Amino acid sequence: MKLLITLFVLLLLQSCTTQDSRQQLVIKPGNIPTVWQAKGRLGVVHDNKMQNLGFVANFKDQNFNLTLTSALGMGEVNIVSSIQGLQINGNTLKLNLHQWMKRTLGWHFPLDKLPAIVFKHQLDVGSDWQIEITKLKSFKEMSVAKIIKLNHKSKPIRIKFLLQEITATQVKLAS
Repeated sequence: MKLLITLFVLLLLQSCTTQDSRQQLVIKPGNIPTVWQAKGRLGVVHDNKMQNLGFVANFKDQNFNLTLTSALGMGEVNIVSSIQGLQINGNTLKLNLHQWMKRTLGWHFPLDKLPAIVFKHQLDVGSDWQIEITKLKSFKEMSVAKIIKLNHKSKPIRIKFLLQEITATQVKLAS
């Protein structure tokens, strides 16, 4: 009987060691870095037309530098927003980013809300958008958004961000 109980305890202990005891820890950070960069892909469906773009976005406080690259690297646009205004490929415009995107691309997204979505997981950043974070990734002992889906509530715009790389370093922004 002792042998049977000992064998049972050993089998029980062995089965405990084969269980995956790691837990996914999701920590919502309290602060957004003042200087950070995101690289990734962007898929947009607008009026039943699909666009795939690569992007690199550098943020410093409220200023940003966004580079959008079309599929296969066939074209690139550099967007800089600072207190001096909006610049597209070095040309200063009298439009804001939202107006320029709607006029040029036919669609827009709330780029200024991206830091709060990525770092704070805020899904209620505007009444026009339904936002869903479908995947998280680890960044400096916290969880940040990796895949973000945006659906415009009244217009046929669906956007999917895939954040492949996030860094919080000193990034030079054009001013």
